[in-house]
Amino acid sequence: MASPAFANAVIQSANGFVQIGINDDGSLNASTSAGYIGIGYNFSGQGGRSGFNDALTPGCPCEAWGVSANGVGGQVGQSNGNAGISVANSSAGTSNNASGGAVSSFTSNTSLAAISGLTVTQTYSAATATATGALFKNVVTIHNGTGAALSDVRYARAMDWDVPPTEFQEYVTHVGTGTTTTLLHSTDNGFAFADPVTATGDVGIVGPNNADGTTGPADHGSLFVFGFGGLADGADYTFNIFYGAGADKADALALLGGVSPELYSLGQSSLGGSRRDDLPTFVFGFSGVGGSVVVNTPEPASIALIGAGLLGLGLVRRRRG
Repeated sequence: MASPAFANAVIQSANGFVQIGINDDGSLNASTSAGYIGIGYNFSGQGGRSGFNDALTPGCPCEAWGVSANGVGGQVGQSNGNAGISVANSSAGTSNNASGGAVSSFTSNTSLAAISGLTVTQTYSAATATATGALFKNVVTIHNGTGAALSDVRYARAMDWDVPPTEFQEYVTHVGTGTTTTLLHSTDNGFAFADPVTATGDVGIVGPNNADGTTGPADHGSLFVFGFGGLADGADYTFNIFYGAGADKADALALLGGVSPELYSLGQSSLGGSRRDDLPTFVFGFSGVGGSVVVNTPEPASIALIGAGLLGLGLVRRRRG
């Protein structure tokens, strides 16, 4: 098996407000010389904070994903560890400017060890931005190269929100659980083991469990398990995951409006004992998973979509030693 080209990547939006850390196995919460980086927002005094504050890694780097088919699966995450996921390679994308100073994407290629030929490619890149926030997109492609049809193909993703400035006491909101046709199970357990075969039995922490709603304040997050049915030999199933943050709830919803999500989770602070819609709000969302769009697209003037230099990216890369 070839060694990964890069151990991890940290991509930062050109407006300087949002960064995301990605491991070579496609999970978040990249280990760097500066510590773990998951999803960070650049505070400028809100809630008494300044500089990049991370909403995933305080306490533990608890974020994970998993895939399964034919009733067998695996998962990978920095905290829960690797159970049956093989990393083929990872690489930085091509430069998106003449000087080569910016990189457009980061791709992870992995496979399920128990089923030779079932592969998962996850490509991270910019999705959309406002003046004070940004979302990144993870294009997930599950490929059946096994030589035979696969049954009951599933994917799960879990993340533990630790939203600053009240880490471990956040409000979590789920929207779209009732209209996403491929969603098998959802809870607020961001610490969950993400093997999709067993994740459907997760009972959550305080809710919401298989329902829209807001819960908290508590130390919790989001788990979503999807079932895509059968996959013919040589076929792909592709969908999108979005990560990022806005300056406040309105900014976060404006960002979501630019990507037409079918399902999403918001992580918000509980500073002062109530949900703070006026403080930086963190985003985890999906499209292409069989649901209805649950956020209306804002007016074009209110959001800056990616394109022709409107949002550049800086990439911090660390080679394996």
